[in-house]
Amino acid sequence: MSNLKIEKAVKCNNGTFVGSETDELIIWKGIPYATQPLGKLRWKKALPAADDDGVYEATKPGHVPIGPVNDSNGTAEFGEDCLVLNIYSNTDCTDMGKPVMVWIHGGGFCAESQASPLYDLTSIAKQCPDILFVSIDYRLGFMGFMNFERVPGGENFKEAGNLGLLDQLEALRWVQKNIAGFGGNPDNVTIFGESAGSASVTFLPLIDGSEGLFKRIIAQSANIAYTDTMEHGIHVTQNFLTAAGCQTMDELMALTTEQLVEVYVKATAIDKNSLLGAANFPLLDGVTLPEDRAVLYEMWGDGKRSKIDMIIGSNLDEIRYFVPSEGGEEGFQDTLRWIAKRDRAMLNAQEKAMYDEFMATLAGESEGRRLEQYCNDINFRAGNTDMAIRHAAAGGNTYMYFVNKPVTTPYLGAIHAAELSYLFDNCIEDPMGSGEIVGNDECEFRHVVKEMWTNFARTGNPSTDKYEWKKFSGDDRQTMVFDDTIGMQKDIFGRREDLMMSWAERLGNGSSKRVC
Repeated sequence: MSNLKIEKAVKCNNGTFVGSETDELIIWKGIPYATQPLGKLRWKKALPAADDDGVYEATKPGHVPIGPVNDSNGTAEFGEDCLVLNIYSNTDCTDMGKPVMVWIHGGGFCAESQASPLYDLTSIAKQCPDILFVSIDYRLGFMGFMNFERVPGGENFKEAGNLGLLDQLEALRWVQKNIAGFGGNPDNVTIFGESAGSASVTFLPLIDGSEGLFKRIIAQSANIAYTDTMEHGIHVTQNFLTAAGCQTMDELMALTTEQLVEVYVKATAIDKNSLLGAANFPLLDGVTLPEDRAVLYEMWGDGKRSKIDMIIGSNLDEIRYFVPSEGGEEGFQDTLRWIAKRDRAMLNAQEKAMYDEFMATLAGESEGRRLEQYCNDINFRAGNTDMAIRHAAAGGNTYMYFVNKPVTTPYLGAIHAAELSYLFDNCIEDPMGSGEIVGNDECEFRHVVKEMWTNFARTGNPSTDKYEWKKFSGDDRQTMVFDDTIGMQKDIFGRREDLMMSWAERLGNGSSKRVC
């Protein structure tokens, strides 16, 4: 690496962007990475950002992708011109050619943005000066994942089922073109994300045109099972049309941005449909992704994907994240019963026997706990393990983790997204109003998770001087467990995990939102 001073003004192919310097950081906010999907480009694949010799201030967040809630705490407005990214560079390290970590936020593919205080990368960038951090926004929900095939005029929007993923790829292409000017190494890019962001980093290596855009992935709590069928997409589109009062693509294209924001809220209210809302996950459209979910798993077992280093894992109590949204414990347990009953009805006779055996492995638990673990496994774990076994068998550099450290609010446990507060040092608030559920308390996990994630980005090996992280394989399923104590364990879930994989690959996850 060479040592040069990084300037606040960096020339890129689409302009010179001037960031703001504060403490040890230079931060560039709201840099456009693509031609914005406005006017005739609405619901179209993102185009590369046009070459531009202009000079632009990059000190404020870009527009928040249209969704049900603006999570920016008043720092940004909704907008269709939301294809932007932020860059965080620590001036304490002047090396050129830093490893690059690109963060992809979660939110069920229908909500949230990088402008959320939870996803502020300031603290981790200060503590890890030799890493260059990037965060990106992408189109969500009704703007990013739609099936228009039965809408008059929809034949011209065949890529609409996965625009959000294609946006992410365009952001990574921009990074390849321009990141060296910010001090980053385009040949050492790690993409990492949680929830929908985690699923995204497992989809991206499977999409044509992704080769060479990144070297490693870190998938936190979600995977390629986060897909919906085109048939499900038809139902969601009908909700959207009903809320909009439209029947054709021409009518949809004529809506203003303000009207789209209103329609989004109305359409979501039509069919909340238990836990995960009315919007789509990425669609099995046969265009960007295969039509068959099983093919996605097969692709993670081939030689092309084996060249990508992988960390993947989950948390003990993922599904309890939804207790507040279900109105408390009673409503939450009712929803879990509904999910399990519905899922079992989808199984064939052999799978039903496996389902019953799966529940028998949890015979010592209460009914509620058994249902929770079923939903944790089908939504967050079985797909992870399936992918990891295939990736490792193909020769891939594979690491598995499991977070068992609970948040400070006992009823939630080690919920979905709990690790983010430790990774980014940003507080998580209890939706039920009891205050912070993870603050900035001192603990070993807070330091170790940062060190392991960034070690992985540097070299492909997350081990530290204190903790050796052994590679995962289908034989012993070595897993790094994060709790009050930290260390390796083998085959944590045993037979139960094998049973779940037998039908989870076919059903996918998020079965609670299926209507077709």
